[in-house]
Amino acid sequence: MTEKEFKRILKKYETGIASQEDIKLIDAFFEAMNKTGDSPKEFKYNLALKNRIHQNIEKKKQPKRFSRIGIAASIIILLSFSLFFMLKSDLFSTNKSEYLIANIIKTTPSGTQESVQLPDGTMVILNANSTLEYPKVFNDSIRFVKLKGQAFFNVTKNPDQPFVIKTQTVSTRVLGTSFNVTTLDSIVEVIVNTGLVNVSSQTNSVLVKPNQKVTYNNNTNTLSKTAVNAELNTLWWKEEVVLEQVKILELAKALEQVYKIPFVITNKNIEQMYFYSLRIRKDESLDDLISRINFINEVKLIKHNSMIEITKD
Repeated sequence: MTEKEFKRILKKYETGIASQEDIKLIDAFFEAMNKTGDSPKEFKYNLALKNRIHQNIEKKKQPKRFSRIGIAASIIILLSFSLFFMLKSDLFSTNKSEYLIANIIKTTPSGTQESVQLPDGTMVILNANSTLEYPKVFNDSIRFVKLKGQAFFNVTKNPDQPFVIKTQTVSTRVLGTSFNVTTLDSIVEVIVNTGLVNVSSQTNSVLVKPNQKVTYNNNTNTLSKTAVNAELNTLWWKEEVVLEQVKILELAKALEQVYKIPFVITNKNIEQMYFYSLRIRKDESLDDLISRINFINEVKLIKHNSMIEITKD
């Protein structure tokens, strides 16, 4: 092998394109030189040179091998980041606590009620055919729950962490108070017993005080506020309620919730009349209630098959 050929092969080594035949020629050259002890003047190479050449070959080989690994690693990293950003986009499209912390869902069958204590100590009375959803821990700046149906809330006060109840159409925001929320088809009602409550839809907001009711109508997208006897709306869960100065019209609506039968006022002149004092027990039978009201009041309740008629005595 001439010096020119040797330099040509060496250049291939340096550029990383030497073939297996080229490598064999270099090995054969050095082996022959070592066996004969010849050291031609025109070739001032020795075993150390051979080692340097082979080291150079290995260095040239390694980038190719690692480049394949690097490509694979790059693909994995790229896929990982793609997956992360896809998950991230879903994560921030909704309330954080709903995804980072598993929610608890309470559902009450027909004819049942359930008392629920939330992580902050808030007490909730969930009426029949209702669903309450809340996180295991309130770790966000807002204590956020969802309600479908009817529930009475006695919210633990925390000015630094407002309590928000979300129904399908409105949000009820409080700091610490007690109130009743009812969702029925296109209507949402919020009645406040104590404290202050802010009820808001997408376009309106109303501040509600004790003994006030706000009604949201989804069909008209309106919020309306009226005065009520808030204690009436605890009849469905309290064992006993003492009512003072309650209108007959309001009482009729409340009794419908307790006894699950319509109370119909057939004499419109008595709708705005008041019961000055009336005690109602949850376990009292309908017949006993009718007899007691008829005995001590000026109105008369008449039991029919499908409804209770209220008229003037």
